[in-house]
This record gives sequence, C-alpha cells and structure tokens, in this order.
Amino acid sequence: MINRFELIVISLYNKFMFFIKMLNEGGIYIQSVRRIFELLFSRKFFPPFMTFVILSVSALCITFLLTDSTLSIERENVILRTRPATNAQAIIQLDQGIEVNLKQEQNGWYKVRVNGKTEGWIPKWLLENTTLENDQDLAAQILINTPLYSSTDESSKVIQNIEPGSYLHVQAEDNGWLSVTFDGVYGYIPTRLVNLVSESVVPDSEEEIEEEAPYDKNEIERQRAEAEAVVSIRSNEEPLLDSPSFYAEPIAYAIYGEQLTLIDSAEDDLGNEFYLVEDSTGIRAYVDSTRVSISTYSIGHIGLPSANSLSEATIMIDPGHGGEDSGAISINDSFEKDATFNTAMALKAALEAQGATVMLTRPDDQFIELEDRVTASNLNQVDAFISLHFDGSEDTTWSGTTTYYYHESDELLAQSVNVQITPLPLENIGILFGNYHVLRENTRPSILLELGYMSNQYDLQYIFNDNYHQNIAQAITQGLINYFDQVSQLR
Repeated sequence: MINRFELIVISLYNKFMFFIKMLNEGGIYIQSVRRIFELLFSRKFFPPFMTFVILSVSALCITFLLTDSTLSIERENVILRTRPATNAQAIIQLDQGIEVNLKQEQNGWYKVRVNGKTEGWIPKWLLENTTLENDQDLAAQILINTPLYSSTDESSKVIQNIEPGSYLHVQAEDNGWLSVTFDGVYGYIPTRLVNLVSESVVPDSEEEIEEEAPYDKNEIERQRAEAEAVVSIRSNEEPLLDSPSFYAEPIAYAIYGEQLTLIDSAEDDLGNEFYLVEDSTGIRAYVDSTRVSISTYSIGHIGLPSANSLSEATIMIDPGHGGEDSGAISINDSFEKDATFNTAMALKAALEAQGATVMLTRPDDQFIELEDRVTASNLNQVDAFISLHFDGSEDTTWSGTTTYYYHESDELLAQSVNVQITPLPLENIGILFGNYHVLRENTRPSILLELGYMSNQYDLQYIFNDNYHQNIAQAITQGLINYFDQVSQLR
C-alpha cells in the first residue's frame, strides 16, 4: 500500500515533469510555475521536498565515492571486458600494478574505469585466486552436492545433482554463473558453489582422479560394520550411569583411556545421546557420548598428511553455520555465522600468502549440511581441515578460546595450532576432545576451533573486530607451518 509520503513524492514528481514538458514545448505558463513553487515551499510539501533533495544528494555523493575508490591490479593476465562474462569482447589487457577506478561490484565482477576514460568489467574471483592462470581455461571442482540448473536462475528446473569429486570444463563464466556440460547435458551452476581451478591442474582421466582421491566411503562403512566397536574414555573420572540421563546415578567411574565395549545407544528426553557400554567383567552402564571416542570411526582416518610443508598443502577452511543456521546469537543480536565467515576469509588470505591451496566448505552465506562438509574434505584429500566457530553459553561469564580434536592422531595438529592461539587477547582454555561430526567422520587431519564466546561482553568486542580476525589468521597459519615442519621430521 502506498503511504502518504510516497503520494507526496509522486505528486511532486508529476508536477515537475509537467514543468519540464512545458519548457520543452516552449509554452511556459507563469501561473503554473508560480503555483509549483508555492507548493514546494508550503508547510505541507516543503519537509518531504527537502527529504527528497537530501536523498538525491546523498545518492550522488555515494556514486562519487564509489567512482573515486581505486583498485590496484596485482597480477598478470587480467582482461577488461565489455560486460561481466568471460566470453564477452575483450577491450584491453591491464598491466600488472595499474590502478583503476572502481565503479560497481556485481556477482563476482568489478566494473572499473581505466585511465579515467575506458570502462569495462574484470572478474573479482580472478584477482582473489592467484592459482588461476587467466579468466579462460577454467574448470569447476565440485566440492559439495551441486545442482545443475536449466537456466541462470536458482528457481529454474534442476536437471540433476552433481556429486563431489568431479571436475567440469567451464565454457564461460557469466555474471556469477558457469556454463558447463555434465554427462552430456548442458546446464548452469552458480559460481559461488564450486572451486574454480585452471584446467591444467585437472586430472587427465578417471584413473588419475581415483589415485588422487582414494577415499571410498562404502568400503570404510563396510569395515566399520565388521569391526568391534571399542569405546575409549576421553576424560578423567567419567561417570558410568545406571540409565541414559544426566540425572542418573553413577555406578562406577572410568579413568582416561579406559576401553569398554559398545553395546547400544540411547537418547534422553532432550535428545542427548548416551552409549550403553560393557566392561571386562560384564557390567553394563551408560556413558555420555560426547565424552568418549569410538575406535571404528578411526578406520580410514590418516595419521599424517601427504604434504611436508604448508606451501605444498591443501587446507580446507570450514566457516561454521551459514544460511538459515545462524549459530550462536550474541547479546546484541549478531550472528556467529558472520563472524566465522569473516575469520575464514582472513585465514584464506593468510594461507594463500604462504603458497597453500585453500578451499572453503561454504563460499558465502549459505547452509551446508555437516555431512557435505565432511565429504568435501574426504574426497579432496585435504592435508588439514580447520573448522571455525565461536561459542555460546547461558552463563555469560564463560570466556576464552578452545581447540578440539577427535582422532588421537590429530592431537599434534591441535597442539601446533593451539600454541599459537594462546597469546591472543582471550584466555585460552586449551586442547580438548570434541565429539563433533565434522571431526569424527573426517578421514583427514582435522580440528575445530572455538575462538570466543558470543555470550560474553568482553569476548564480543573482539569477535567482530577485523584486527582480531587477522590475528587469528596469522596464529593458525603459523601453527600450520610448525605442524608441517613436525610432520616432515616424523617421516
């Protein structure tokens, strides 16, 4: 419904256009002009008229500021094109080091002005990804289940879903969409859902892909089903309960490292999971599932990465939550998902500066299933998986950072990174066992970092601070450098 203010603005606009029409036709009527100005400066119309003027001036100022901002081209093979598409006509090739005026950003492309006169489009994703040779010869590396659309519209028909692990030749990137062919079917994929790589790094055959990514989920699940599941206690004095409830009576206490046989699992009324376990004497009891590990989950998990240095490594960053899953919400209604993504982007830049290949489980604010995050890690045979989170608690006094790991072989990675995180402004709680899906189901070296409490006022002043994100990024990067140094010595 149009409100009163909108009606006033429309009325003013119509009268103004009538005035212009009279000017154009050479038929200016003095009484009409006088009437228009009387209306504009009347008590009724003057406030909204001034609001309209202020908004117009503000818009012009913003446009001027955008036009005045500059962007330095720090790489070779950047082509200025007539529109935001890799198959658009080339205007010129930009020299490395040249500064251009930034006019607009749209769907992964920058509209720029060169030398104060020539305007065109350059791909933002090319400037940010130094591993790409140019905006041609591209391939899409599929990291998660990805829909192939019938047109460049996410509400259009999904032709089929492409499973992780595939590489697709990119025919063109056009305004945030990739034109590809999969299994003989032509379609479109949103650029943000894939990892763009140069075609020169794509395996030549399915056999080569299999050599690079030998992960076999079905085989691992078969081996897990056949193996006896042993529960290992990962905390001291862990209570063994007479029923699956935190309020149940303990019948005994288990020590760290004690091993029990897994019999079954159960949940309480709130959905908390407990394992029914049995000791060597035949006594059965329930134990909190978050406080123990199960041996079968380590089947298929590698002890050490293949890379001997960070510059050789492929690192997957997992910005926690996303999309409709906001994660923890702060006392000022800020979302954890935004803090994890901003931190991830800072970490990505720091790792790439050291020569590492970096992948993201989510390239923007979208919901990704936990299973898909793990699958992307496993299929791509990453050398380390870093999941970023910020904690939350009903107790607003809780504060600090924590490093979690699940598999015992990942303790070295956890220690290496946590040592570097400790000097950060927030108190470091240390290294803890964490029964998290993205760690438990991961066959690659993996850790989960909680980098502050969204529920704590002191922590919150850092959590959305760009300098804190940069400090975290540098700390994790140095931790990974040290980790790979130790890995190379263990071989």
